[in-house]
Amino acid sequence: MITLYVREQGAGIRRSGQRLIVYKGQQALQTTRLRDLERLVLFGNVDLTASACASLLEMGVETVLLSYGGKFRGRLTPPDAKNVFLRQTQFRRYEDMEFRLRIARAIVAGKVRNARSVLQQYVWNHPAPSLTAAIDRLQATRERIGRHASLDALLGAEGEAASVYFAAFGTMLRTGFAFTTRTRRPPRDPVNAVLSFAYTLLSTEMAGALASQGLDPHVGILHDLDYGRPSLALDLLEEFRQPVADRLALSLFNRGVLANGHFDDRGEAGVLLNDAGRSRFLEFYHRTLETEFQFSGGKTCYREIFRFQARRMRIALENETDYITYAAR
Repeated sequence: MITLYVREQGAGIRRSGQRLIVYKGQQALQTTRLRDLERLVLFGNVDLTASACASLLEMGVETVLLSYGGKFRGRLTPPDAKNVFLRQTQFRRYEDMEFRLRIARAIVAGKVRNARSVLQQYVWNHPAPSLTAAIDRLQATRERIGRHASLDALLGAEGEAASVYFAAFGTMLRTGFAFTTRTRRPPRDPVNAVLSFAYTLLSTEMAGALASQGLDPHVGILHDLDYGRPSLALDLLEEFRQPVADRLALSLFNRGVLANGHFDDRGEAGVLLNDAGRSRFLEFYHRTLETEFQFSGGKTCYREIFRFQARRMRIALENETDYITYAAR
């Protein structure tokens, strides 16, 4: 199963039999069998015919709409969430503050542990006092998480850990790209541009994985309900930000895969990946999610782990049991 990214501005997508055709003017740019598609991601000004849209929904293919610069606009999802009773359960758990606190502690602790793992992996080969200090501070933050008695306190601990982590993040960049602080909406430098783009794409992966389990991605646990926000998808994203998105960003910069020429500075709109940069990023992003590796006694890939964690979340919600987060290698 593949994810098809369409970035050509002014392109259109139509159905022909059991195939999806990406075209511009009279020229067909790409043809893909519908049965091979898992997700369609459209950037900016790309048209989708009604018949193509209907076929995608019938085949269970999710369509994600992003701005030209990669900002999330919305999703077209197949009608898979027929289990209204599971949704009822989600809302009951949302109102159960004791349950939410228990699961939220696990989410924040898992995020902090994985952030620490990324720093530890780097410092083994590139010792640096600033990284060692950050590792120690993250461990101290993680040890205090169990004592926090409110969601606000947990979010505060998560914010504190993020500040410590990102203060050390720039130390891991070795190719001249500077990173001093996390900026978003808009990102102010190439590194932040890649992080924001990666997080956006990963959040759509999380929403799809949760929907495949019959869960409503908008009913969160750590993150409160908010109009249009996929709060549960953001909850699930937390444990994957550092081991997937951040490691990929570091790899692309440190190996010279991304260079200054892959970015456009748009002033008040921030710094964004250009067409060549997005194409390069997506090539390695897809490879990262699909490459198999040894995990828990067998071979798997990150997309399978996303679905596995969504299943764990469903079980925790249904049975009021603990949620076990993904532990980065």
